[in-house]
Amino acid sequence: MSHAKKLVLDFFEATVVDVDATDDFVATELVQHGSGPPGTTLALPEFIRRGHEQAASGAGQAELLEPVFAIAENDLVTTCYYLPQPDPRNSGSYDYYSFDTYRVRDGRIAEHWPSVNKAAPPLRIPDPGVARSAVTTLSPEPHDLAAGKRLVLEFYRRVFDARDPDAVTEFLTEDYRQHASHALPGREGVVRFVRDTFPDGPIPAPDEVSVPPSVVVAEADLVVVAGLFPQPEPSHGGATYPYYVYDAYRVRDSMLAEHWSGVNIAAPPVHGP
Repeated sequence: MSHAKKLVLDFFEATVVDVDATDDFVATELVQHGSGPPGTTLALPEFIRRGHEQAASGAGQAELLEPVFAIAENDLVTTCYYLPQPDPRNSGSYDYYSFDTYRVRDGRIAEHWPSVNKAAPPLRIPDPGVARSAVTTLSPEPHDLAAGKRLVLEFYRRVFDARDPDAVTEFLTEDYRQHASHALPGREGVVRFVRDTFPDGPIPAPDEVSVPPSVVVAEADLVVVAGLFPQPEPSHGGATYPYYVYDAYRVRDSMLAEHWSGVNIAAPPVHGP
């Protein structure tokens, strides 16, 4: 395990016991991207503090959730947690994955990109033991990380930017697994989504992906990307707030085989024209 990943995981473990332990892990001049809950822009220590207050049990103790995965590349670490949320469409719940990326510098967390959309911050944590059922493992085999990143960006450019449902099969495995309650299952679900979303497609693919990722982290067979999609403030005219849309993919035999989405269906992002 890399030093950066160990620091981030130790940070979460320490703050479950003592929220003030953030001072031992977080740089004084933390660079915080994105937005917190409505009406606020939270620094990471306060964000963690509020999360633990929500997670506290009747005895006043928070449970250390096991991440679905944690990956690290150089000084960047991305964690993914499974936090099923109340479904606004019915009385059940839906699968929600919360992502965070951290930059570690000089032994401290110096920069933070969250997946939280302030229009719909997570409302609850899972019941005890639920999150552990979503844990996945990294492949022990060596992988070409640069090739995995290029594959994901080419998928975006050739499929979504080009609005081309026929290109989907060039990138996704036949047994493509979808971890997103707002999306149709399997490879055919992606084909149908592209076809329904872009009835005027296909169009010529741009030379470069239209939304360059703000974050790209890869380890083993997983690639995580996050793009900045400013969202309209509901009560401030043309004002916007920053929101990072996260996606994670498992790469297998130069194809995308599995997908985790950070989209909250209670507030799906507006992607603009």
